[in-house]
Amino acid sequence: MHYRHRVADTYAWVIEQEFVKVDKSSRNTEQWIFEQRVRFPDGQARWQDRVRRRMWEDMIQRFELEAERQEEERKRQKALNELGRREAREEFQRIQAGLREQKRLKAERAIIDAWKRYEQTWSSLASSLAFSDIPWPVVVRPTRPEDITLRNVSAFLLSPLHSPTQTAKERIKSAQLRWHPDRFQRILAKVRPSDKAAVEEAAGLVSRYLNDLMRQQ
Repeated sequence: MHYRHRVADTYAWVIEQEFVKVDKSSRNTEQWIFEQRVRFPDGQARWQDRVRRRMWEDMIQRFELEAERQEEERKRQKALNELGRREAREEFQRIQAGLREQKRLKAERAIIDAWKRYEQTWSSLASSLAFSDIPWPVVVRPTRPEDITLRNVSAFLLSPLHSPTQTAKERIKSAQLRWHPDRFQRILAKVRPSDKAAVEEAAGLVSRYLNDLMRQQ
């Protein structure tokens, strides 16, 4: 009998020590075990069962707390990832908006420069002109008659970036005087023979486009 009591005491001590090791951070556990031994000094099996049950419940609680912690961490990471993606989208949109703004400013500058060049060239036309020397009423200098269209003539002449004191009708009328076939003959006489046919064809297109624009007014 004495031997069985020693075995029971030893087993209880082992359980006690293991439980204490599992929960070293809490002095309440050790206090609780001590209270159980005082409460059940002659009932080793009863307090051993309570110790094991307490260990199991405590372990389950720790597992649940760890699961909750991991779930909170997962949610936090998800929120951070979503924030990162949203910030990346916003940064991409800012970059795209900046590029569009740069493109717009570049296009406006091109129109302004083209208009200045257009006006200056008309006042300083020399002899032996090539097709590219003619001040065509478009932003991008054409290399052949087909490059001159109603759309690009309209966009150039009626742009709000130049001639703020002139109405659309006044701008078209001024251009018609320059590009009238009879008056343009003086310019055509300065064109080199190899380019004369192309210049005459392109000038005829400009004149017709100006008439179309005037009718639209």
